[in-house]
Amino acid sequence: MFVLAASPAAATMNASPISKTPCPSAAVVNAALGQKNKAPAATTTPYAKICTYKGTGIVPTRITFQEDTAATFAAGEKAAAAVGPVVKVPNLGKSAWAPKSGGGLYVFLGTESLRMVSPLTPTTKLETLARKII
Repeated sequence: MFVLAASPAAATMNASPISKTPCPSAAVVNAALGQKNKAPAATTTPYAKICTYKGTGIVPTRITFQEDTAATFAAGEKAAAAVGPVVKVPNLGKSAWAPKSGGGLYVFLGTESLRMVSPLTPTTKLETLARKII
């Protein structure tokens, strides 16, 4: 599982209405991932909105909408690839990748990224959820 933090470059971007992005409902997340999560808890920062879904698993599912640039998104992919193999996910956003082991999906949308972390969840299920969200 890979967890990527915001880069220092993100701090130089202007604040945007990303905080108004709604968290996907637990029903949508549960249907796509086959989970039994409760309603999300949302945390908002100046540059991101983090939706945390607690269910019966030990580690919660997290969906993050984060301001991003093509350069910082590519740097995150490169850093993850240095730790373990990643796979490109075609026809999703402007660019998308996932750890080959599953459990995460990262999608660049142009001015923001969608980052999903759900340990032990196959990439195909995360991709299905991403397509419902974007």
